[in-house]
Amino acid sequence: MLSAVERYTDYAHTGPDTLGGRLMRSVWQPVSLSDAVEAGRAIPIKVMGEEFTLYRGESGTPHLVAGRCAHRNTQLSIGWIEGDCIRCFYHGWKYDANGQCIEQAVESPGFASKVQIPSYPVREYLGLVFAFLGAGEPPALPRYPEFESGVVVDPVMMDIPYNFFQNMENSVDTLHVSWVHRRSNFYSDSRLTDFKDNGKKVESMEGNIVEFSAEETEYGFIFRDIYDNGSVRVSHFEMPNGLHIKVWPVDAESGWRDFVAWKVPIDDESYHNFNLTIAHVAGEAAERYRNHPQNPRNSGRQAQWAEIQRVGNEILAGRLRLTVEDVGELAKSVNLQDYVAQLGQGRSVDRVHERLGQSDKIVILLRKLWSREMAKIANGEPLKPWQWPGHLEATTGAH
Repeated sequence: MLSAVERYTDYAHTGPDTLGGRLMRSVWQPVSLSDAVEAGRAIPIKVMGEEFTLYRGESGTPHLVAGRCAHRNTQLSIGWIEGDCIRCFYHGWKYDANGQCIEQAVESPGFASKVQIPSYPVREYLGLVFAFLGAGEPPALPRYPEFESGVVVDPVMMDIPYNFFQNMENSVDTLHVSWVHRRSNFYSDSRLTDFKDNGKKVESMEGNIVEFSAEETEYGFIFRDIYDNGSVRVSHFEMPNGLHIKVWPVDAESGWRDFVAWKVPIDDESYHNFNLTIAHVAGEAAERYRNHPQNPRNSGRQAQWAEIQRVGNEILAGRLRLTVEDVGELAKSVNLQDYVAQLGQGRSVDRVHERLGQSDKIVILLRKLWSREMAKIANGEPLKPWQWPGHLEATTGAH
């Protein structure tokens, strides 16, 4: 039996009966890429330890229902679509988009009306399928007007084999950038630092963080990094699991891009990493950006990610080093560097034996907000009505 303090600091577990899980289910969550499921098809998905069936009716409308048929619990996604309904492969039970069983072979009349499986509200937005998995009426789906026109939006999903909260903490742990990514292509303007590697200077990107701050907002918190070369980066965390940052340009024409990410647990030791990369270009410039080899859709992300996991596991096993000599140019990959650092904490980190300091104050703020909201859930109090304000161009980015 967990104590109250332990319950309010259990950030790793997100099953339906956990405080963290109830917090995550209080908002819309991305559950799939839009193009992952075609009209007239169904796929199985797993989110926060629960199984679901995502399908598109023949009309093209997406629907989300329970993962298994109520009859004999076979996987519903192996069935087939009829109109906007789904029929179970095993014995032919048919469900409408609300999860109501409407047809059964052989059974007496009226039995079907007594059978219903859970169904969930679904919305498509910016190339992602969002679902509301909580109780009661869903809140309004957050919208990002500046990403709805005159831009190129590239959605990507990757599955990561460790707890989602480790990545969330890493995302707001700005100090790690000066160390984990000191030899990477993370920033646009490279320069030499005073770091030494075997007696030689090594290449870094933006400089070293000398100061950072964070403050709570109506949507989560804003955090700022000040570097020793005078540059300032401003980023935003959207409660409970959204990140908004700027990422480096692929060319001068597309410029600095927006990057929005959600870390959505598959279970307690893996998660879906949903990313949107937004380039503010239109017309012919948009077409050139779409064809650029570093556009997320053209960069072979899935194959690259498989190689990152393979090499990362070899590094963690001690059979390779994270150096150009051992793994070539992949050593400069931000994703590989993060993978090794975060999975190096374990699949679910033991926070009981940490030693936090002044440099961890943004991570501490993230945990504080989560603990406060989980305590409200436990005590039956209303959650803070987190609300994304929309346009943040004036304060977001690298200056």
